Amino acid sequence: MSAAAAPIGPVPELDGEAGAGGGRDTLTARVCEQLRRLIERGEFPKNFKLPTEAELCRRFGVSRPVIRNALARLRDEGTVRSHQGSGTVVIRGPEAGVLTYPPVRSIADLERLFEFRITVEAQTAAHAARHHTPQTLALIEDALREADQAIALGTPALGADLNFKFHRAVARATGNPYFIVTLEQIPNLIGVGRIQVRNFGIDDPIERIRRIGAEHVSIYEAIRTRDPQRARAEMEQHIGAARQHIFEHQILS
Repeated sequence: MSAAAAPIGPVPELDGEAGAGGGRDTLTARVCEQLRRLIERGEFPKNFKLPTEAELCRRFGVSRPVIRNALARLRDEGTVRSHQGSGTVVIRGPEAGVLTYPPVRSIADLERLFEFRITVEAQTAAHAARHHTPQTLALIEDALREADQAIALGTPALGADLNFKFHRAVARATGNPYFIVTLEQIPNLIGVGRIQVRNFGIDDPIERIRRIGAEHVSIYEAIRTRDPQRARAEMEQHIGAARQHIFEHQILS
């Protein structure tokens, strides 16, 4: 069990076999949630044709049946529509162009993004330490549990958005809608874009998730104990470590 489980209790038993009902259902729910979020934030806007099943398999690190089941759920709720021979199209969500963050096209842009994140998210963590409620603290704990579930399922690719889910939960703990909206829209670079970001390691991606989880637990503990100075410092160190890891593994083409 990873460090993330320590303050919040044991992680439920999960069957990681792709063919097992419990494990597949859990993976389907995770992929569906991440696809829905990408649609809601405008990365896959209304009338956008989703990537192929094969491309989605690579992005999320899951099997084709999991992708098909996730798309079926989105169809049932009226978010996407499948057209035979032409793929799956988003039919409910924001129009294209809703995002306002500049695109990341260069190493310099990547550095600027991390400068921005360190400044904003360190303050966000400090405010969360001051203003969290039992309800918003529970959201952070839920994000930690889900990261442990990704480890149990052996699906490191799903950890990309779970990482950001933790940061979004920290923003919600501030009770300040400006922090919340800002963190909701920060670009998630993992697996997309021209910059080949490899934030979950090369040799041992599961171990990379465990290290991230341990850093998240340190931030959580500072927030839980209402220590804003420590929360700020832990978040600065966490994002600084992510920046160092990404630059060390950046592929130059």
